[in-house]
Amino acid sequence: MTRLEEFLSYRLIHYNSIDITVLSILKILLVIIVTKIILVFIRKAFFLAGKRRSLDEADWSMFYILIKYFIYLLGFTFILNIIGVDVTMLIAGSSALLIGLGIGIKQYLYDLFSGMILLFERKINIGDIIELEDGKIVKITDMGMRFSLGVDRDDVIILIPNSNFISDKIIFWKQHQGISRFRINVGVAYGSDTELVSKTLIEAALMHKKVSKKKTPIARLVSFGDSSLDFQLLFWSNEKFRIEQVKSEINFNINKLFNKNGITIPFPQRDVHMK
Repeated sequence: MTRLEEFLSYRLIHYNSIDITVLSILKILLVIIVTKIILVFIRKAFFLAGKRRSLDEADWSMFYILIKYFIYLLGFTFILNIIGVDVTMLIAGSSALLIGLGIGIKQYLYDLFSGMILLFERKINIGDIIELEDGKIVKITDMGMRFSLGVDRDDVIILIPNSNFISDKIIFWKQHQGISRFRINVGVAYGSDTELVSKTLIEAALMHKKVSKKKTPIARLVSFGDSSLDFQLLFWSNEKFRIEQVKSEINFNINKLFNKNGITIPFPQRDVHMK
């Protein structure tokens, strides 16, 4: 045995199956260096891919962190093998713990992988307005790997698990989608001039600055109610999140013009015939 071989095989620590020599230390250092180099290349690859797709660092950093921890785990496994620890026995001994842990963090992982799907598919973005399954309208203000933040029409901040976007039925409007159609229902008294009602409703909509002029509003007679002719006003607008305020202001316009044109909004009434 040469002096170099003797030096490399010099035993520093020996306990049961654990055997740490100078060569073991060098191998461990090599594993650490290779791990660092791999992570640098992966981070560069993520950075370049994000730049090509115009993604912010926050969009891909969490996914990079997951890969980093996985590579660290592989490196740690190699190190245990180098010093003589039987990794298979370690895994077998902790299998019950891993199963229990997996059940406990099932929802956590579901939310996490849902966030990864949303990140790469880019179906929902910050600024989009969504209608949740419970009917609540929310504007997305921030997106993370597990949760997204939104603000509702009462300016209440809502924490939304990303799995909701995958499993629930959600209606959403893209921020850059352009104009969307909305409706207002209104009833007028029987005997009203339907042509005048139609023109008045359209005029009331066009008076509002947030109603799109690209598409002319539509007024249609949709049904004959018990005590009213039921009209529906359809209009288009870029305003999606605060649309209830727009509708309210149009309703004020309708009421003002109805009073001006002598159009009556009826109240429910019944005729009782006595014998």
